[in-house]
Amino acid sequence: MSALAFSSFPELDGERVPCVGVISGNAFDELDRVTYLIETDPNGESRAFEIRYDMRCSPFQEALKVGSLLAVGHEAHFYLFDTSTMKNVLALPVEGYFGHLYYDGGRFYVAGCYELYCIAPSGQVIWKSEGLGIDGVIVEAFDDQRISGAGEWDPPDGWRPFVIDRSTGKKVDL
Repeated sequence: MSALAFSSFPELDGERVPCVGVISGNAFDELDRVTYLIETDPNGESRAFEIRYDMRCSPFQEALKVGSLLAVGHEAHFYLFDTSTMKNVLALPVEGYFGHLYYDGGRFYVAGCYELYCIAPSGQVIWKSEGLGIDGVIVEAFDDQRISGAGEWDPPDGWRPFVIDRSTGKKVDL
């Protein structure tokens, strides 16, 4: 299993790491801000992937690798990048900011400031929930039919529970 780490420079332990791809895709080429995701394989070989972005808006950034797919949440976007083809599969703007990334049942779940997205490995957005919070959404559990979690409605510490249907993203009565 590869280790993934974000870095301001394409370096690891003071050594330059080759930059092999742009996770954010070509649509972001004109943007000046750059961060790097560094992947280190079990043999200790490392490579860097560039992420270009517009502005700082989120303290959260997460990445995970599933097969050849890199799933990355950074600032106000979620990206899927295929490392076998070295191409961006999806660059999804997340309203407000990216919050957290989950993987369950062969799908990616992306929590933002207000809602939760369900995304197939192909990059297809299967659904986007209705508002689950105003300053953050977290998932606490997945089961066969539902997803439960909490949304921040009254910062700080004004979290309210929610349950949504796993196949549609629609709210289910508690």
